[in-house]
Amino acid sequence: MKSITTAIRNVLTYTLLGVFCTVTVTTAQTLKIGWASTDITPTQPVLIQGQFHARLSEGVKDPLTATALAMESTKGGQPVRLILISLDLISVADGLRDDSDLRKEVRELVVKALPELKPTDISMNGTHTHTAPVTSLRSAEEIYGVSLKDIAGGKKAMEPREYYYFAAKKIADAAIQAWKSRQEGGISYGLSKAVVGHNRLQADNNGKSLMYGNTARPEFSHFEGYEDHNLNLLYTWDKSKNLTGVVVNIACPSQVSEHLYEISADFWNETRALMRQELGNKLYVLPQVSSAGDQSPHFMWNDKAEERMQILMGFEKEGVGRSSMGRRHQIARTITDGVKAILPYMKNSIEWDPVVAHKTERIPLSRRLLGPDDLATAEQEIAEWKPNYEKMLAEIKANPAKTQEKRWYTNITIAHTRYRRGTSVLERYEAEKKNPKLPVEVMAIRIGDMAIATNPFELYLDYGIRMKVNSPAIQTFVVQLAGGGTYLPTKRSIAGGAYGAVPASTLFGPEGGTELVEKTVELLKSLW
Repeated sequence: MKSITTAIRNVLTYTLLGVFCTVTVTTAQTLKIGWASTDITPTQPVLIQGQFHARLSEGVKDPLTATALAMESTKGGQPVRLILISLDLISVADGLRDDSDLRKEVRELVVKALPELKPTDISMNGTHTHTAPVTSLRSAEEIYGVSLKDIAGGKKAMEPREYYYFAAKKIADAAIQAWKSRQEGGISYGLSKAVVGHNRLQADNNGKSLMYGNTARPEFSHFEGYEDHNLNLLYTWDKSKNLTGVVVNIACPSQVSEHLYEISADFWNETRALMRQELGNKLYVLPQVSSAGDQSPHFMWNDKAEERMQILMGFEKEGVGRSSMGRRHQIARTITDGVKAILPYMKNSIEWDPVVAHKTERIPLSRRLLGPDDLATAEQEIAEWKPNYEKMLAEIKANPAKTQEKRWYTNITIAHTRYRRGTSVLERYEAEKKNPKLPVEVMAIRIGDMAIATNPFELYLDYGIRMKVNSPAIQTFVVQLAGGGTYLPTKRSIAGGAYGAVPASTLFGPEGGTELVEKTVELLKSLW
């Protein structure tokens, strides 16, 4: 018999020894669900992550949110506990690229307050907004080559370390609140559609690839890879079948407004607001980015027609030009319509007693080994950019009044980032000799007949599709950036040589990608 709410009873009437008897059959309620969210917007100016140059925030366009979903199942007598946390951050620092480990910090705070939980009961993912703070234990000077005091012109601003601890405490508090608020509830899952992400890599006739750029060039041939317009949805319900929250999983990072100098959650701000307006003002929305390392919300072609439709449909004001806000509102409407489209079917297929299970493993992946050409390119980048950086730094020291000019630091921080990218390749070359493999954390989750599989990368779409087609689940949510990993490109993309596939942007390549797919599928199958 399918699981049903304790409030619903099947009444069976039968004759036994000539006497009519009525038997009430109920199904045990074993699932508890809790939600919480908190504001993680910085209280002072901070450095914004997501571009080669430093950006000191010049205001808050909209707030950043941490959203936590807690689940506990006692099906079979053994409690299974789980907390999913989504963050309006570019990623979740986990020590792959520096000494920061936001995931570890939050887990320790939560487990200290809730000793019944284990660190691996907690999963975190970033939405990849390019307008959120740098979250690191390194100083601004270590990251960008210039002190925060100089970048801020002597004004007060938060170092990355300060924001790191500020955010960690708030995120942990949200997780603790979600756990303490759990009540009996149910889940339903479904597949809808939302056209949000597009492949951002264009391939030329000569086989080379380019990220973004003008497609109306004679050299343009085709787009390098596939797109995924599936909208994976997990709905949660209270005992009265009221919708309490939605996990929204799409193959697109939130980087419509990626060049702003303001703090912003990007299109998730408008999406949350619209979903609450139409589905209930207390609704929780937990965003997840599926495999989307080669995807983007930006239009690579047909953009004039798209902008015209944004104006006609009321998402953008005529005469504004290429404003990002029309696109953000358009995406919010697209996602909300996708959530609503299958909502009636979801309300009729609630599971109150699903199997819940999860496993977390640190798996060693083969590094992308560097060759002589990679080293030569890195050395060339250092030779070109290091002298530029040192010259500009000397000029600033000789003329400190320049730091009072607005955004004076743009060119010097670009130069520092570019030369440091070169040195990082040389450092990796030496590290690979000692450790040709590097461990990463992967989590596999089962909730009923659906699954969630996390990884720390900006994972190219092909790998996520391979995970899904080999998964034992009816529906699988792949979640990237559940950590602070680099791009993980395909063999095709490495041959094309676009931004996300060059050595400075990656730690792993196709060999590591295949290992990640195989191990993820193995973990998922072990839960069935």
